[in-house]
Amino acid sequence: LTAALASVAEPEVPPAGLRERVVSAVRPAKPARRWSFAVVALAAACLALVAFSVASRLTMERMQAQLSALTEERNQLRSAVEILSRPETRAVEFGKTQNVAHGRVLVNRNGGFVFVGSQLPPLASNQTFELWLVPASGAAPQPAGLFRPDPSGNSVHVSPTAVDARTTKAVAVSVEPSQGSSAPTTKPILVVPLG
Repeated sequence: LTAALASVAEPEVPPAGLRERVVSAVRPAKPARRWSFAVVALAAACLALVAFSVASRLTMERMQAQLSALTEERNQLRSAVEILSRPETRAVEFGKTQNVAHGRVLVNRNGGFVFVGSQLPPLASNQTFELWLVPASGAAPQPAGLFRPDPSGNSVHVSPTAVDARTTKAVAVSVEPSQGSSAPTTKPILVVPLG
C-alpha cells in the first residue's frame, strides 16, 4: 500500500530557480570585494598619516633645537660686539703658537668679558669648561661661567661679569663636572694673566 501511494501522485517539476536558491543558501557568502578593498585602503591611509605625524613632530623638535641654539649664539655675539665696542675694553692674547690652545680674553672693567678660544681639548659628555677670575689679592678664584667648545675645539663665551685688571690677576679655565663647581676641582688648563 505504501509503495502504491507513491505512484498515485503526479510527478511535479520544480521551479527553475529552486536549485540555485538551495545551493546559495548552503554555500557561504563571499565578502564584497569593494568593501574589503576600502577597509585595506583606509588602514593604509591611517598608517601613512601616523607616520607623517611622527616624522613632522621629529622635524619640528629638531628645528626648534636648532633655532634655540642659533638664538643663543646670536645673543652671545650681540653681547660680544657690545663689549668690544666699549672704548675701555682691553684684549689679552694667550697661547700664541698654533699647536696649543690659543685665543684672546677681552675684558672691560665696566661690565663684561669675552673669552675666545681655539684648539681647546675635547671633553667627556659629563664635563664642561669653567672660567675663573683670579683675584690679585690672593683670594679664592670666583666662577665666571661655563662653556663647551664646538667639535673643532673653538669657543666664544661672553660673561656679563665686570673684570677690572687692577683687582683681577688672571682669567683661568679648568675642566669641571657638567653642572660646574663653586671652586676649581682640577688644575687649570689655561691661566691668562691680565697684568
